[in-house]
Amino acid sequence: IYGFIIFIRNTLYNYKIKKINKFDKPIISIGNITTGGTCKTPLVIFTAETLIKYGKKPGIISRGYGRNSYGLQVVHNGEKIICEIEQSGDEPYLIAKTLNNTPVVVSENRSVGIKKLIDTFNSDIIIMDDGFQNRKIYRDLDIITISANDSMHNYRILPWGKLREGINNINRSDYIIYTKTNN
Repeated sequence: IYGFIIFIRNTLYNYKIKKINKFDKPIISIGNITTGGTCKTPLVIFTAETLIKYGKKPGIISRGYGRNSYGLQVVHNGEKIICEIEQSGDEPYLIAKTLNNTPVVVSENRSVGIKKLIDTFNSDIIIMDDGFQNRKIYRDLDIITISANDSMHNYRILPWGKLREGINNINRSDYIIYTKTNN
């Protein structure tokens, strides 16, 4: 049932029946196709640091999984952390603490968060953390991470495996980065 619902949802986006929001700033999505740790957070940090080296002003949007708050929360305003870990979620807080000068916001409505990053913090490029399944937002670059720790039997749709959607949907990504490859 879950796989069928995801298939229908993706089909509606593929045929442009459901609206996709596009922004006037480039958006890089870093996500995955499975549940569990695939090292997205270190890649988000690395991507932001690389963009900063090249003179860009990135802003980071995350859903803030596991947080004890709702709606838009500014985690880092580009100068300091202004949100506690309980309100932001642990990964956005870690990103904000590590980057220390990059705006980070959390919002279950990513469009609202992206608008905040552009309008308030003048971000010229957006990094969307865990955005592969969020088809509501147009992305200029889609990167997914896949853990080498996963075995082939994990590549079945939830709840029998770890796939959030069918494996053939990796074709939507522009790049696939394999992580934990020491295995």
